Amino acid sequence: MTPRENVRNADEISTVIRDDNAMLGLGIPERHDVPVAESWAALVKPGDENSTEYGDMIAQLRDFLNYVTAARPDSDTVAALRDDLERWGRRLAPMAVPERDQMFGHLRDLHGRGQTMSPTFVATEADRDNVWGTVRFGRYFLGGNGAVHGGAIPLFFDEVLGRLANSSGRRHSRTAYLNTDYRSVTPVGVDLTVHGWFVSEEGRKRVLRAELRSGDVVCAEAEGLFVRLNPGQP
Repeated sequence: MTPRENVRNADEISTVIRDDNAMLGLGIPERHDVPVAESWAALVKPGDENSTEYGDMIAQLRDFLNYVTAARPDSDTVAALRDDLERWGRRLAPMAVPERDQMFGHLRDLHGRGQTMSPTFVATEADRDNVWGTVRFGRYFLGGNGAVHGGAIPLFFDEVLGRLANSSGRRHSRTAYLNTDYRSVTPVGVDLTVHGWFVSEEGRKRVLRAELRSGDVVCAEAEGLFVRLNPGQP
């Protein structure tokens, strides 16, 4: 039995585990509406780099993570940075909001959606069933010997294909499986090209594929199955 055949319904992939830790803010009641993502095409604006104060802050945070990864700081610097991060954590803690009201990962008018989990994908061309663009993995995503960490690549594919699967007026779906084939080393610090596309859509099942290239070299390929949620499923 293939993984695709083994997915019977969205109930198998929609279990939500909540943590009542106040720091996480997951105990705050959620709204029941599920927003529909904008099409990738809405972000294809050559020469127009969208920017907000929050987006600028996230860009600085991305740079900071790269600096942290690359640095071998002395003990005084580590202690000072620890104290600064602790103070900022205490300042942000009372500002926790329900998941669907948060800004991190929800700013759909920005490349990367205002998050740092995966590298920023910049869409350069898109239609209802395809998206093309570029991505650069920073030092933060280094696995070793100049190569991107293998775990970061499926995360990136899920970011691109998940948004394509849920855009253009389509009802929200969740990832049922994501198979990634590593064809060659994916280099850090290099502009890579990306193409994601729909393969098929039947009932609640959406199959999509993507590839990641460095020049003419295929670094990795992926196939994902996304299952459309029934009304009321989280």
